[in-house]
Amino acid sequence: MARRFLLLWLALNALAFIFAGQTWWLLQIDAGDQKTAITGSGFDSDRSISAILMFGLAALLFVAFSRGWAAVVISALAAAASLFLVGLLLVGFVAQNIGGVAQVVEKQTAITILSILSENQPNLVSGQLQAWGWLALVAVLLLATIQLTYAIRVRSWNKSSAPKADRTQTKVAQSKSHPEAEDTISLWDSQR
Repeated sequence: MARRFLLLWLALNALAFIFAGQTWWLLQIDAGDQKTAITGSGFDSDRSISAILMFGLAALLFVAFSRGWAAVVISALAAAASLFLVGLLLVGFVAQNIGGVAQVVEKQTAITILSILSENQPNLVSGQLQAWGWLALVAVLLLATIQLTYAIRVRSWNKSSAPKADRTQTKVAQSKSHPEAEDTISLWDSQR
């Protein structure tokens, strides 16, 4: 069961990376006779998206090769980071406030952003392009759920997968199936 959760963790992290790399916002600059459109992805919108998703991948690798409380703590930390990212994205989407627009526009146009933004407001792109941001939000929310579930359940999965051997039953079963096993020294002496 733990392997399935780890594979789901990996798949959701990959989906979040894919969705975050798509176009999330569009800024149309109208400078009289010349119109310019600048777009940005989720990675342009917020630098923490990349960092938190990379932390999720590193946590996945650590959790895959560890057991016990270390796996629980790292998985819980990854879930907390993912939930923090969900909060950041949700606040930005609801307020229509997209971080990172100023840096992207200044980098692409070499113009100070204050004069541009006073006349042109950046919006989340309507239609299909905006859906990438919402899909990334859903993927990160599901990722946080998987990470938290893994942190809660990994201890019980490790206990149930450990073999439970009762030593007295094993010895009784061996002595009943092989009566000569009781006196192995005399058997060895007789074979010499």
